[in-house]
Amino acid sequence: MRWIPFLILTYAVVLVETSVGWVLFIDISSLGAVGPDLAAMVAVFVALHARGAADAMLAAWTLGLAADLTCGGGVGAVTVLGPMSIAYCLAAGLLWRAREAFFRERALTQAMLAFAFVALAHGMWATAQAVLAPGHVTLGDYGRTLLQVLAVACCTAVLMPLAHYVLRKCQRVFLVAAAGPARRMRR
Repeated sequence: MRWIPFLILTYAVVLVETSVGWVLFIDISSLGAVGPDLAAMVAVFVALHARGAADAMLAAWTLGLAADLTCGGGVGAVTVLGPMSIAYCLAAGLLWRAREAFFRERALTQAMLAFAFVALAHGMWATAQAVLAPGHVTLGDYGRTLLQVLAVACCTAVLMPLAHYVLRKCQRVFLVAAAGPARRMRR
């Protein structure tokens, strides 16, 4: 990984998501705001193309920490750091371990893996928030939150092939090329 360009990419993604990302969100009365998770798209791309598991997991942890920092608890509420960064890290580790079983350049594969990543990471985050909430969380509220997680996962999956295409174009800036197969020397 080239960490300085990656941190700049992380900052740009968070900046886009917090400033003009609202354009991509749809407000559904029963679920709330539903839209794609741009940071998760970058995390999935890095997990699919990183050289090692440590790079993929550390990059996902960084993106999750940025997501934790941008989703404050509101006025007077405490912002909890950690659940999203840990969830991103674990989901990226699982994705990195399973990536050899998939054709990474197929749009359907990218969409499916983005759906699984977001459902797993946001599902872990929603569960942690429900368990650690200071008040009583009802099963109906938790179920609505999980439905919102699945809707966010669907939105992210739909846009993942486009994000993969864009990130593939600038991949050399923030990722070190993976070692290819050994070449035979001519004699």
